[in-house]
Amino acid sequence: MNQPRSSSPIAAAAVLSCLLLPAGLRAQTLKPETVHDFDCYVQSAEERMNARKAFLVADSDAALNGQIVREKRVQTIAPNGANPHKLAGAQLYDWIGSVFIPGASLDKLVRMLQDYDHRAQYFSETIGSSKLLCRTGDNRFRYTMRLKEPAVIDVESDVTWERVDQHRWSCRSLSTKVAEVGKDHGYLRRLDSYWRFAETDKGVYVEGETITLSDEFGGMSRALGSMFMGINPEKSLKHSLTSMRESVLKPGLEIPALPTGLPDCGEPYHTGGCVAQTKR
Repeated sequence: MNQPRSSSPIAAAAVLSCLLLPAGLRAQTLKPETVHDFDCYVQSAEERMNARKAFLVADSDAALNGQIVREKRVQTIAPNGANPHKLAGAQLYDWIGSVFIPGASLDKLVRMLQDYDHRAQYFSETIGSSKLLCRTGDNRFRYTMRLKEPAVIDVESDVTWERVDQHRWSCRSLSTKVAEVGKDHGYLRRLDSYWRFAETDKGVYVEGETITLSDEFGGMSRALGSMFMGINPEKSLKHSLTSMRESVLKPGLEIPALPTGLPDCGEPYHTGGCVAQTKR
C-alpha cells in the first residue's frame, strides 16, 4: 500500500511513550534527533511515492513484471539505495516487494486484508495474534498485532485505505506504538508500510513498501540476527507477500464482514514531518 505526521506519537523534541501498556511491555524511548531523522526520511519517501508516474514499479519495469508473473517469484528492491540507512543512533530499512496473485479477486483480497481480527490466520508465519481496536467507515482502521519475529513485539497501527478506481486500491499503515515483550533488544522501533493493489483479468498485482526503524547494530550483529533471529525486514516483507498470495487463494476461504459497534478512530494519525532542528 501521504501526509506529514504531527506526532510519532511524539511532539517535536519529545520521546516515544507507550502509555498504559500491559504488564511485560516496556516503553521504548527514541532520541529526538532519531525521531527527526526518521520523520524526514519518511516525508521524503512519501514525496517520492506520490511523484511516481507509474502506479506500480512493475508497470514500468518489464524485467520485474516477467519475474513476478511468468516466474511467479516474490521480488524485492531497495528504492533508495543500499540498506540499512544510518540515522542518528538508529538504522532504517526501506524495501519494496512485489508479487502477482493469479486468479485472485481484488475485492476478496482487500476484504481479507481488512479482516484485522484474524491476521494471524492469514499471516501465521509472522503474526501470533491481532485485534481491531476501532473503525471509521470502510476505509479507516486502528489495530494491534503481536509479531513473532525477530522477537515478541506488539505493534499498534493506524491504517487508511483509498480506492483509486474500480481496479486499484492503495493503503497506508503507520505504527503508533511499538513495544517488545520482556527484554527490549531494540529490534523494531517503527513499522510504516505503503501498499498498492491493481487488478487485471488474470489476477492481482500487489506492491508493498516497508520502512522500518531499529536500534543501531554492527555488521556482525546484523548478520547473526538475520541468520538466527530474523532481524531482516526484506525477509519479513517476502514472507508477508507469500502468505498473502497463499491465503487469498486457499480453497473455501471465508472472510467475515467488517465488525460493527466499534469506537470511531477519530482523526487520522500524523507525525510532525521534517522540520529544521534548532541548535542549542
